[in-house]
Amino acid sequence: MEFPSQVDIDFVRKLDGEDKLASFRNLFHFSDPELCYLDGNSLGRLPKRTIDEVNSFLTKEWGHELVDGWSHWIDQAQTAGDLVGEAALGAAKGQVLVCDTVSVNFYQLCAAAIKARPGRKKVIIDSSNFPTDRYVLAGIAEQHGLELVTLDTDGSGGPGSVKIDTAFELLTPELLEPHLSEDVALLTLQAINYRSGCRQDIRAITDVARSHGILVVWDCSHAIGSIQLDLDANGVDLAVGCTYKYGNSGPGSPAWLYVRKSLTAARTRSKAEASGSGICTAPSPTGLRSAGTLNKRPCMSATRSVVSGWLRR
Repeated sequence: MEFPSQVDIDFVRKLDGEDKLASFRNLFHFSDPELCYLDGNSLGRLPKRTIDEVNSFLTKEWGHELVDGWSHWIDQAQTAGDLVGEAALGAAKGQVLVCDTVSVNFYQLCAAAIKARPGRKKVIIDSSNFPTDRYVLAGIAEQHGLELVTLDTDGSGGPGSVKIDTAFELLTPELLEPHLSEDVALLTLQAINYRSGCRQDIRAITDVARSHGILVVWDCSHAIGSIQLDLDANGVDLAVGCTYKYGNSGPGSPAWLYVRKSLTAARTRSKAEASGSGICTAPSPTGLRSAGTLNKRPCMSATRSVVSGWLRR
């Protein structure tokens, strides 16, 4: 489509009339039809269907089933994870869990990645990364006695700051390469930067980091639902993200984490050999200890127990 030299209201209305996605507006709740809402990157609008779904859960599941509901709620982390993986992440089944918050999942994956690379003394983040991620990684680095390197892409600096000459906070493999080595355990970046909106080359950066044996944790909070992430096709090892921005799942909704299947394959075999019975006597992921049939419940899933085990390594 060719754009005129001057965009006027008639041309805008023409675009609106040709918009194939315009009908999706009818799926969302609007309390003020005159409000031009541009904060979906922070909190998405309420889908009308969510109102019915939440009410159905409250009355037909929690209200009716009470504690018996745990027999199918207990697996929802993986069930929802598989759905999110298929719909928005380009991830095959058994690699995504919907659980906890982004910060909790980010902490767990970063800590696990560092433990999976013993002897390495550096971790890398960029200064334009989401503040919570920077604070969490700084705490992990201090806890493990690691050197934190902050790639300064926006002039704000940070612990171990290294100036990077780039525009719009964009990092390329060429800019990263001089800072990568066999002494780096972890690199973490955003798939889409939350301020500039720049889109990092996930595959190229993951590949160059992997050539040095470095694990990359991608924060996809501002990417899921806005771009095709294709985590499997891009060879991503580890990723986290939320569901309440472009996912429109509402305030307080759980986050998700992704662990590439090949990272857990060996762990799966070892746990299966050690378990034999397939019975899991660990507390439920919510921390609740239930009576009756749930105190020795079947393991939630091979994936959840394997990922949990890998995270605790």
